[in-house]
Amino acid sequence: MRVGVIGLGWPGQTHAKHAAQAPGVTVAAMADIDTGKAATIAAPYGAAAYADYREMLDRESLDAVFLCTPHFVRAEPIREIAARGIALFCEKPPAFTLEEALKCQEAIEASGVVNSVGFMYRWARITEHMRDALAGRTVIACLIRGAWPVAFWDGIPPWLLVEEKSGGPIVEQGVHLLDVARYLLDDEVCEVHAYQSPVVLQRSESVTICDTVCLNLRWSRGPLGSHLHNWTHRGWVWEVDLICDSARLTWDMAHNRVVGSADGEPLEFTADDDCYRTEVMGFLDAVHRGDRGGVRSTYADSVRTLAIALAARQSLATGAPVAVSHS
Repeated sequence: MRVGVIGLGWPGQTHAKHAAQAPGVTVAAMADIDTGKAATIAAPYGAAAYADYREMLDRESLDAVFLCTPHFVRAEPIREIAARGIALFCEKPPAFTLEEALKCQEAIEASGVVNSVGFMYRWARITEHMRDALAGRTVIACLIRGAWPVAFWDGIPPWLLVEEKSGGPIVEQGVHLLDVARYLLDDEVCEVHAYQSPVVLQRSESVTICDTVCLNLRWSRGPLGSHLHNWTHRGWVWEVDLICDSARLTWDMAHNRVVGSADGEPLEFTADDDCYRTEVMGFLDAVHRGDRGGVRSTYADSVRTLAIALAARQSLATGAPVAVSHS
């Protein structure tokens, strides 16, 4: 199997490393608008380096492509890859707007290619364990907490702090937690009411996001919930806390564990797996077998997660609750 990578930031480099470890897989080509970076990163793989992803797609015979560009420049590459019948792994979120996402979804489904979106937490062992522990239980509350010192990263891409480019903390990053909550509950958010505040970061021409966002969430099957997300806490909080009538379980990715209690008994499960690697291996296996059913986060399913994040963004703009579109 010959694979290509478009966009060589941290995600693209990580996926290339894992793909190269899969039996029978060759990382054959890489593309990035930074030609020096493309040549440097491609060299150890013996891969061809390109500045233009279209030239790569035209010249190389590829079975799969990892698309890791920023989400505001993702729609056209998706349609180009699908039109050529190449299996697609797309980084999250799947697009920048719902209109773009639905057009890309249409192109992917028309092509029939195996496709996956990089919501890697669906592939984590703690996620599987949490789903098993929740089986047969009714969730009455879902509390999501995310905090990461994004604003203080070394070498942060400047566009992350520009709301018009990144979509803000929920669209760019909190979408991960919304997705794993959907997967754990096997449910959909039907309404969002969002609030935000520039708690630490001062707004300026180069910083148009608010660093702290809070969502109130109404789930379709009845639970209420919240999602607090912050980009200036100098630590990592990554939790989905689910409360049932006879259980409380916390999915804690910062420590790769599930903790809580069920039916009066304490529960703790800790794992040491790398879900980034597992999702890449799962995608490549699905491509090898031609089995779209082997993917845990298809493009179409990921659009439903994106719709929640975009509804939150709309609520932030209007100050009112927003119904989530799942059409």
